Amino acid sequence: MPSGSLTTVLDPALSFLKRLTTVSPQEVKLTVGLDVGATAIKAVALGPRKSAGARPLLGHHLVPLQEGQDVDASEAIKAAVFGLHLPVRNVNLSVSGQWVIMRIVELPTMKPVEMMQALPFEAQRYLPFNIQDVVLDGAVLGPASSNKSWVLIVACKKELLERRMDWVRRAGFEVAVVDVDALAIANGFLAGGSTQRPQGTRAILNVGGQLTNLVIFQGSVPYLVRDIPWGGEKLARNTAEQTGTDPAGVAKQLAEGAVSAEVASAMKLVTEALVTELQLSFDYFENRFGQPPEEILVSGGMSQSAAFLDALKQHLTQTMTPWVPAAGLSPQFAVAYGLALRTS
Repeated sequence: MPSGSLTTVLDPALSFLKRLTTVSPQEVKLTVGLDVGATAIKAVALGPRKSAGARPLLGHHLVPLQEGQDVDASEAIKAAVFGLHLPVRNVNLSVSGQWVIMRIVELPTMKPVEMMQALPFEAQRYLPFNIQDVVLDGAVLGPASSNKSWVLIVACKKELLERRMDWVRRAGFEVAVVDVDALAIANGFLAGGSTQRPQGTRAILNVGGQLTNLVIFQGSVPYLVRDIPWGGEKLARNTAEQTGTDPAGVAKQLAEGAVSAEVASAMKLVTEALVTELQLSFDYFENRFGQPPEEILVSGGMSQSAAFLDALKQHLTQTMTPWVPAAGLSPQFAVAYGLALRTS
């Protein structure tokens, strides 16, 4: 998004997610998705579609963030993109976290232009920031009644957006599109043929180092998107406190897949904080849309930990399985893959 606005984040139409993943062959080109996470930078490159199948994966690369790079990730961004070994000029970027507000509200059905004019007045009711300090956009998801619609409102603090775009520019690249982590994940999910599944309600849980993105679909439309401030770092730190050990040691056990019985027992207690937030979201979704998720697909770096998944399964009744966004990618590239799908 060269202009620095969120006008290309969302399309104000019912099929905005589908449109992003079903562009015509002549529109598709080399695109790079750049996921600036809390602990690593992930880059995914997709090439032109050659047939009716998925766009080919040209490369992917992960660069862990070193100490201090959380305040200036430009060098890590450069290393992640250079690691693709492709002639890259533009990248697609996303935002998430406490400075990104996502709300689904019920508004009178109106024309797209009218809706965009009404957004600032409606958004101010939900924003903890001054409306002048954010970049705002929205999208109609679907009908709520005969004369009302469900509308997704997204607001991002200008400071966060400008800082990340500055990192990209100082790394030697330009930002083509800005999206939201949760919606990038949704795009990746739909691009994998998920719209052909039976109608129902399912959730995607993307668990990273500091943040968990939650998307709940009813059919092929995401009627709930949320960021939860909980991730692998909190899991390791709180588990270490419970067991009287070192967080680095717990993280090592999780990475190696050899978790002691003491750590496994502590993890069950520690994951209750995340489960509480999930249950609140599931209950809210059920009250509004009539059905809680029947299935939970888990992506992100933590989805590769069997011990973490086992701890979650002890609290939740839904079927839970790891979700890989595309062949050849690990679950931790879910956001970057969804971003790479964007061509405009």
